[in-house]
Amino acid sequence: MDLIEACRTFTAVSELGSMTLGAAANGIPQPVASRRIAGLEEQFGARLLDRTGRGVSLTPFGRDMLASATHLVELADEMMLDADRAKLRPVSLAVPASCATRDLAVLAASANSRGLRIDFHPGPPGRRDEDLTARRVRAALRSVPAPEGAWTVPLGCAHRSGTLNQVRIADLRRARTRVPGDGARLAGQRLRLLSEDNVAHVRDRLRRSAEESGLLPYQVVTDSSDPAAVAGVLAEGDLLVCSADEAAALELSWAPLLDPVIARGYVLAATSAEDVSLLGDLDEEIADCLGATSGPRASGATARVESPTGAT
Repeated sequence: MDLIEACRTFTAVSELGSMTLGAAANGIPQPVASRRIAGLEEQFGARLLDRTGRGVSLTPFGRDMLASATHLVELADEMMLDADRAKLRPVSLAVPASCATRDLAVLAASANSRGLRIDFHPGPPGRRDEDLTARRVRAALRSVPAPEGAWTVPLGCAHRSGTLNQVRIADLRRARTRVPGDGARLAGQRLRLLSEDNVAHVRDRLRRSAEESGLLPYQVVTDSSDPAAVAGVLAEGDLLVCSADEAAALELSWAPLLDPVIARGYVLAATSAEDVSLLGDLDEEIADCLGATSGPRASGATARVESPTGAT
């Protein structure tokens, strides 16, 4: 016996004084209503209603039980409302600030078709980690070394010139005399990093490679803001470490960085297994937001999910 539905029928019949009207109010046939009342009476071991030719009336036992039955029905209705509200509550997801609005919109639309709403929180890697740890968001796309990533984004160099085919950090080494070719245009220029790449596994690797190639310390720059980094490219002819999609959005030419070969890595981190499950079917859309060319979509791998503390 469904106790809640039986109590719902009992309260409706009691209020309307009729088995037929109470059944209609519950949207069930009258025989079903009668069976539910009979089931309750059997469960409680006493009659709830007296049947008369003019309808039904509460027995003394029924009057004593009516308040509890009404309370149970109200609690059940309130729980269903809470469930509906919880399903409508968006999953807050921290994403890189570089994610394009349209790609995020496609991700949101795909989530909506699955009954899921996503509230995006763009920000740099450190803020995304902090927001997840402090539970200001329920999930985040965390920056990790590329070999550990479920999604990877190859990095190259954007430049105001359209003549570059490929870049090696050694091309930026200052030369005493002009050397013919593309390398001469880059000699002495800086390598500027976006905030998304101001993480140890990208920044420090570039600095080590620069040092090994004979560059001066100031030639690998972490600017105060992304606009400042781009301004250095436009005004001074420097190189911007970025993805091909980011270069296209900035209307800059782009060339792959061959030495060292470097890429961003990302994993999905969430505060609960439920959010992992909710977001788990959207790996292709997430890859598009990141501009990833490898990862779940390309390799068939499943996105690795971590707890806020970093444990898998």
